[in-house]
Amino acid sequence: MDQMFVRVKKKQTVFMYALAPFILAGAGFVFAPDHMRFPAALLGVILGFIGPGIYIRYLASQRKRKFYAQLIDALLMMNSGLKGGLSLLQAMEVVADEMPEPISQEFAILIGENKMGVSLETSFDRLYARMGSPALQQFISAILLARETGGNLPIIFNRIIQTIRENRKIQQNIETLTVQGKIQGFVMSLLPVAFAVFIFGSNPHYFDVMLESDLGRNLLMLSAGLELVGAFFIIKFSTIGDF
Repeated sequence: MDQMFVRVKKKQTVFMYALAPFILAGAGFVFAPDHMRFPAALLGVILGFIGPGIYIRYLASQRKRKFYAQLIDALLMMNSGLKGGLSLLQAMEVVADEMPEPISQEFAILIGENKMGVSLETSFDRLYARMGSPALQQFISAILLARETGGNLPIIFNRIIQTIRENRKIQQNIETLTVQGKIQGFVMSLLPVAFAVFIFGSNPHYFDVMLESDLGRNLLMLSAGLELVGAFFIIKFSTIGDF
């Protein structure tokens, strides 16, 4: 959360993590049917423990995607600054001053570390550890190689920009081709749940044979686990990482 500049007091964070399992468990126990109260409460406890972490990882992934989307504009701005006679650090300062978050925050950290005596290579390594992507790796490698060999950074930046644009086109084509699989996975994952809700609403005692026996409850838990595993693999097979 500190890396994402989400300023929350530690006491509030601990309070949220400590209370979430109890709140969700209580909600599951109160609102679930009588014979499902304890499983619902157990599910609430599990969600309360893992839910905040999943949400924070989601925010981090969204921040990285936004950073990656801003990288071309930052390269164009740095390219113009270099052509105008600015040094590399001055061009990065322009990005930190003029670009929106999160790329302005990350470049400001990099510049601040450099002013405090941290080498540029170390600062770039830390930036990549926080916001790693193949496009950012190309950008960092180009700068470090140009510093050692004396290459022309504006020309190198133009090539990187062209490469990123081509990769984005490929990424968009892949997302278009895989959207059908994602929709099918969502429908197939939702269908058993919707069917169970419909049957339970029309005949609440229909599942008594499953809920009142150990074998039935074990089979229901097994089917729920297999359902989650199937949904996970459908999402994985339909998702291609960023280029």
